[in-house]
Amino acid sequence: MSTEEPRTESTPPRNEAAPQAIAAASRLGWPMVVRGILGVAFGIVTVFWPRDAVNPAQLSLPTDVVDHLAIGYLILFALALVFQAVRSPLNVRTAIFGQAVIAIPAIVFLFLADQPAELRAALSIWALLHGALEFWAHRQLRSQPMASDFLIASGVHVLLGIILVFGDGMEALSILGFTGAATLIAGVIFIIGGYSRLSKGRQLAKRGALPEEIDTPAEAAEPADAAPSGAADVADDTNSSDAADTSDPTDAAGEADRTADPESPDDPDSDTPVKKEP
Repeated sequence: MSTEEPRTESTPPRNEAAPQAIAAASRLGWPMVVRGILGVAFGIVTVFWPRDAVNPAQLSLPTDVVDHLAIGYLILFALALVFQAVRSPLNVRTAIFGQAVIAIPAIVFLFLADQPAELRAALSIWALLHGALEFWAHRQLRSQPMASDFLIASGVHVLLGIILVFGDGMEALSILGFTGAATLIAGVIFIIGGYSRLSKGRQLAKRGALPEEIDTPAEAAEPADAAPSGAADVADDTNSSDAADTSDPTDAAGEADRTADPESPDDPDSDTPVKKEP
């Protein structure tokens, strides 16, 4: 066997082996970028929003100001989730629409919140439910590349909910600070993840397989199925040619001798009569 021939078959790269998964993931690129930008913007607002200075060592924010900031964020966030759900696969749309739906009671409770404890309760319940639904979305999207973005966002929101649940005595400014930090972290993750999905989708389009042209996994698997059949035909031709080349040389030589020489009288199997001398 030649030493130059590979002993094992080469394994195709992951992104080339699953074009359908890349195409499906690229559809979530822009919704994730929009969600990320919204989260980062809310996080920046929570940092730079002017505080009320009770004294030089203590800052505070009125509860109604935090309510209005949180309500504005949740309204825009729900709209971004609807945009994401429309472009999501069918098996994950329920989870994404559920995240948009749970924002509605949170908005209602925030309108009614007059005390920091009420504000903390509304945001903590929303964060826990949102984290649970985000984890469900991650479970449904595990077949796609970079599905861990949803898992990280789920963990961030669950952690925010736990902090708010056990944060007895937290004022409105502290509640806003923790909420802004969580949305900022999740927003950065979604911006990076969305851009990565869009980049991989453009690479797939440059190779000639546009995401819109790949609708079913069977279509994505056709090129892979065609290769083994062609390889089988080549293998059959190779085996037939090897069988012809590796015939027994002794049989060929014997056949040539029988063709070239007439039957010998000394051959015991010959039909030619032997002339006996007197």
